[in-house]
Amino acid sequence: MASAGKPTLVSSEWLHDQLKNNKGVSRSVRILDTTFDRYRKLDTYKDCYLKEHVPTALFFDLHKCVQSTSEIPRNLPEANSFTEYVRSLGVWPDTHVIVYDRDDLVPAFRTWWLFRLYGHKNVSILDGGLEKWKANGYEIASDIPDVERSNFSINMNKTLLHSYEDMFDNVAKSKNRQIVDSRMKNDPKMIDLAIDGGIIPNSKIVSYTDLFNEDQTMKSPPMLKALFDVAGVDTCSPMVVTCNTGMTACCVAAAMHILGQDIPVYYGSWTEWRQRAPEELKQRVNADD
Repeated sequence: MASAGKPTLVSSEWLHDQLKNNKGVSRSVRILDTTFDRYRKLDTYKDCYLKEHVPTALFFDLHKCVQSTSEIPRNLPEANSFTEYVRSLGVWPDTHVIVYDRDDLVPAFRTWWLFRLYGHKNVSILDGGLEKWKANGYEIASDIPDVERSNFSINMNKTLLHSYEDMFDNVAKSKNRQIVDSRMKNDPKMIDLAIDGGIIPNSKIVSYTDLFNEDQTMKSPPMLKALFDVAGVDTCSPMVVTCNTGMTACCVAAAMHILGQDIPVYYGSWTEWRQRAPEELKQRVNADD
């Protein structure tokens, strides 16, 4: 079952009311703009956040405190550095953190998972992100708010994390968790194993793009449940989710959280698996599958 904490999603209407009631920056709610360029072509702080953001939002950098490797390009932040970083953002133990992105929703879901991994359950995703906020006609800002430094501390929740060793044991030995791959079924990275693609054996695909409506809000719980059912995934049984670099998997983790179960993310995902796993534990995916 999903652990106690704040709801997975909050609406633009709800957040607008919170800002109206708090009348400015408040310790009780901290909004984080997680805008992130996965291809690192943009300076998202200068090119995006400083131009427009939800009022009182601070910028959260997913690259911060991270040492990437060839096997794990989307590595976890170093714990002590992450603690200091989050303290500088004014996130207290009782602060309700609201995360959002402007175009690509995936970084907000990764940030949601990251905060929960490090023990902060009081975190929610702004449903539909900045685009939905703007579509509702709500105010945007360009100023940087001042916040008081907090006493945030980490309490790692390792049940939300799968390492290579955990996944290897699951695939080669215990087979005690269903494996869900969140990549799009027609993603070229899943088609040609000789280049970069492939899939962990016995994985079932629940594409993260299928989780969302046209306005980028997440689908209703019954619709989410139907997606897992069609993929042959039992939402009442243990599972682990993977993708290419541990980003889009967090969307499936959030969907399952809505459905009542906390599931771990294999944060090294296919990028690590293809470099470390034996050849017999790498499976081709045909374009017509």
